[in-house]
Amino acid sequence: MENFSLSRCELIQLSEDTFIVTFNERIDFEPTQFIMIETETSIVRKPFGLGRWNDRLAIGVQVIGPGTAYMVQQEKLYAHGPCGRGFVPPEGRGAVIATLACLPMVFDLQERYNCDVLIGSVDEPWIEVPFPLVVGDEAFLKMLQSLNGYDWFLVIGSDQMEKIAYDALKNKGEVFVSFNEYMACGIGACRGCAKVTKHGLKHLCIDGPVLRGEEVWN
Repeated sequence: MENFSLSRCELIQLSEDTFIVTFNERIDFEPTQFIMIETETSIVRKPFGLGRWNDRLAIGVQVIGPGTAYMVQQEKLYAHGPCGRGFVPPEGRGAVIATLACLPMVFDLQERYNCDVLIGSVDEPWIEVPFPLVVGDEAFLKMLQSLNGYDWFLVIGSDQMEKIAYDALKNKGEVFVSFNEYMACGIGACRGCAKVTKHGLKHLCIDGPVLRGEEVWN
C-alpha cells in the first residue's frame, strides 16, 4: 500500500447523484480492492472500490453528502491503497449483482472472470449500461428470483440491497458480499470496520471487503 495522487480524466454522470470518475494514472490492483481517498470535509478517508471504465482506472461515486460531493468536484485526489483482499471466485458459473455506482468494479470483474453481471438501479441511468439492468425494487426482486443455474454470486451495493439479495439467493448458490461501506482507516488500525461473524470478529478492511454472506447472516 502507498500514498499517491490521482488526476481526473473524465467525469461521467450516470444519474442525478451517481458518477464514474476515471483517472489518467494506472495502478495495479486485485478485483474488489479499494482505495481510501482524502477529503477536506472530514478527517476520515473514504473507501472507493477500484475498477475500470473506458480502459482507464475508475471509481464509482454516489453523492450522498459533502464528502462524496467533494470527490466529483476535484481535478486531483489524494489516496492510499490498494487496500483489502482481492476477490477470487470459486469454480463454476458466477454472477455479480450490483448497483449503478459499482459499474467500474463489475466491469473489471467481468473482464477478469467472464462472469455475468446484473445491475439494479433506483432510476433510469443517463447512459447506456453495457449489462442487463432493472429499475425499481419490484423489478430487482423479480430479477433475483429468476436467477438459476449459478454456482456463486457476488453482491455489491448498499446494506439493504445486499441483505435483500442474500436472502433471495442463499439457496441458489454460494453468496459473497462486498462490505465496502464500513471502512474507516482502511489499514486495520481504527477497528471501525470490525464485524461480528460466525467465525469471530473480522476487520473488513484487512479480512475483506468480501465475506461469505453466511458468515454474517443466517
